Amino acid sequence: MRILILIFCFWASPLFADQHILEQENFEAWQFACVEEQSQKLCDLRELVFDSNTNEVVSYLSITINPEALTQMQIAFPHAVNLKSPVRLQIDDRDPLELGYAYCNQSACFVAEIIAENFINLFKSGNQLSLKVLLLDNREATITYSLAGFTAGYDRLFESVF
Repeated sequence: MRILILIFCFWASPLFADQHILEQENFEAWQFACVEEQSQKLCDLRELVFDSNTNEVVSYLSITINPEALTQMQIAFPHAVNLKSPVRLQIDDRDPLELGYAYCNQSACFVAEIIAENFINLFKSGNQLSLKVLLLDNREATITYSLAGFTAGYDRLFESVF
């Protein structure tokens, strides 16, 4: 059963806190932003999924490049997910990948992964990313992200670091 998660809303990323925004640019479905935190410039590329009824955030996917020049992906989910069941990530009609939850905080539960260039290239060549999660009540939910604008946004993120 495919159910779009629309009933759980949160703001989970530290980049949503009251920080000084240095740069912000939209790339179709993706948003590039840099903030200043403790005299450091922190940049990410993110897409938010909104509840169509309340216009509140349901989930977000954030891409950053760490100081070791590795690309990190973080995906936030509501607390109502079954942490024992992996997240199934699928780009277009390619074979799905299973990802485990890394941690939860008071706002959300997260998948956090270092991703390699071949995975970034899948994002760049794809049209849609689907995440299937199992909820605590055993319903399966699907969250869909558009990959429109990802390539330009990722290139901008990469430029901001190097």
